Amino acid sequence: ASGAAANMWRGVPAAAQTHARTESAAAPAAWQEGLFAVRADPQKGKVTVRLPAPGAAGVLARYLYQPGLSAGLGMDGAGLDRSGLGQAQIVAFRKVGNRVFAAFENEDFRAQNADADQVNAVAASFTAPVVWSGEVIETGPDGAVTVDLSGFLERDAVNAVGRLKRAKLGTFKPAPTLGFIDTARTLVFPENVEFDTVQTFTSDEPAAELSRVSPEARAVTLTVHHSFIRLPDAGFQPVPHDPRSGTSAQVLVTDFAADLDHPVVSRLARRFRLEKIDPTAARSPVKKPIVFYVDRAAPPAIRQALIEGGNWWAQAFDQAGYVDAFRVELLPEGADPMDARYNIVSWVHRETRGWSTGTSVNDPRTGEIVRGVV
Repeated sequence: ASGAAANMWRGVPAAAQTHARTESAAAPAAWQEGLFAVRADPQKGKVTVRLPAPGAAGVLARYLYQPGLSAGLGMDGAGLDRSGLGQAQIVAFRKVGNRVFAAFENEDFRAQNADADQVNAVAASFTAPVVWSGEVIETGPDGAVTVDLSGFLERDAVNAVGRLKRAKLGTFKPAPTLGFIDTARTLVFPENVEFDTVQTFTSDEPAAELSRVSPEARAVTLTVHHSFIRLPDAGFQPVPHDPRSGTSAQVLVTDFAADLDHPVVSRLARRFRLEKIDPTAARSPVKKPIVFYVDRAAPPAIRQALIEGGNWWAQAFDQAGYVDAFRVELLPEGADPMDARYNIVSWVHRETRGWSTGTSVNDPRTGEIVRGVV
């Protein structure tokens, strides 16, 4: 040390100097163990993850990935509402050399119940887009790979640029220096991991309508939520979509291994895995009931109406022979409405009135609903 630094430490005992330096240095962020290990560092604004050792073809792990919005635009018609969802995808992390690549698997086109040659031909015929890559930081003794996931989280995962343009609100572009990873909102659980990133998009010529919802129309700031969810276990039985069900929610599948006298394109229903404890009984309790939670942000009178009205559906389940299979409750205090563990009835404010929506996070392979969002 020299100059001012030397004067600062002059006369201070060595032990006290060491203690002071230790106190002034930021302690390294701790690892959180869950679906995968996460280290969220608020000092650096980075998120590091530890993924399992690579298996076949270098694949480290595969997860159901769901982007959405924790904080939205507040304008009807843009598709950028609080609690709104992007497209659910299966993301595969693969190690090649000293890098980790993230690609979205293409489940729309398949060769079901076919030999390996047919399966590989279909896979090679349709793109599985690589959306991010990062350099390996460390490889553990067990082969586990540590990588900085920040770049993946800072992508325009909900296509805000495209949605703003389609809504005729302007041509926007990402402003990386006007955003950050909100490490305080990182949630790590055994079945899911949740992240939030604040992202800003700017335009020199925004639509005048934006001034109705923003004090600075040239900048749109959103909080993008990222859910990584364990892929559902095997055993779910897909069923064809039936238009008499009253819903258009379906999974479109093109099966190039279908028999020539069967259609290549089929539609699978989106549905929960609702199983009776006694599958042979006409009436039976269920292994895991479907529970929807009403957002605590709803005004009290509306909140109670949503709970009461939603619970009317329990009658239909009961008459179908599924006992105590469905209920609607208030979201537990302190729970995050974007947490993938909760089916949610979310309350959204807009500058003008607009449509309510109902959608789901579903396994694109089978149509199994893993989370409902209203």
